[in-house]
Amino acid sequence: MVKSEEHYIGVKNSLSHIKSNIIDLVSKISSLVIKINLVVSKTKGFTKGVELAITPLQAVSSFIDFISPYYNREIIIAERSAWGKTKDGFDLHGFTDLAKQNSQVRLLDLKEDRIIKKTINYPKGKLVLPFSKTLIETPFLISIVRPKTHCDVVMTGGIKNVLVGGINGSWKCRLQIHKGKFVHNIIASIADLLYPHLVIIDGTNGMEGNGPILGRKKQSGWALASFDALAADTLTAYLMGFDIKDIGYLTILKEKKLGLCYPDNKIKVLGESPGKYISPFKPHHSFNKQKKWR
Repeated sequence: MVKSEEHYIGVKNSLSHIKSNIIDLVSKISSLVIKINLVVSKTKGFTKGVELAITPLQAVSSFIDFISPYYNREIIIAERSAWGKTKDGFDLHGFTDLAKQNSQVRLLDLKEDRIIKKTINYPKGKLVLPFSKTLIETPFLISIVRPKTHCDVVMTGGIKNVLVGGINGSWKCRLQIHKGKFVHNIIASIADLLYPHLVIIDGTNGMEGNGPILGRKKQSGWALASFDALAADTLTAYLMGFDIKDIGYLTILKEKKLGLCYPDNKIKVLGESPGKYISPFKPHHSFNKQKKWR
């Protein structure tokens, strides 16, 4: 975890603390996938601050530049926008230009990806959902996001970006997981199928209030990276001022022992001391209702 006043430098500095681990890993793989958050690929009908809903281009560029001396094979940037055409989002937010400038990079609209259907169990039944074959089968899946408040699950970080973003269907298809409070159980069950190997949270600035699309800018001033996705997301929740007990899917993932949980477990945080950077995000207006997930 590092102080961050600029996306590119903040991500670069956070990665420097786990440089040897990254070098070792990328030397063993032939392909990797970066799952970004491009939930909205248009500006019409949304607030002017809609870019706050998007993974910053500079954060992705920083990761790619960081690994380039040690990795010369394919890099896939993958996403399927919930609103608007993904290609338009790639164009609008600079990812198309990034791919043109770097022959390693290939953009993948997950709408064009092959589908693997899987049955997801939750306390009230089962769901058969389509998932991205590429995200499931990649040897190295990286989730790069901003910290944001959320209208259903309190906050969203690196894990939810992959678990829900991996459902390869329209936004109506993804709406199937919204079974009231059981959305948390469903998200946590998807983790048995699909889970990020590395999470990068660009907390230079995030979104507070009525996220994950219609919130406001929060200047939070940090960036972090971890090979333990749950550690990354629970530390992010802590920095946002939330109690892990109020975030159902993260609590269930903790109970499933899919990683360490900050601050409950003894996690050694390299770099900055988290306590210096706690800056409570104003929650979604439905926060009190969301907390009653059990």
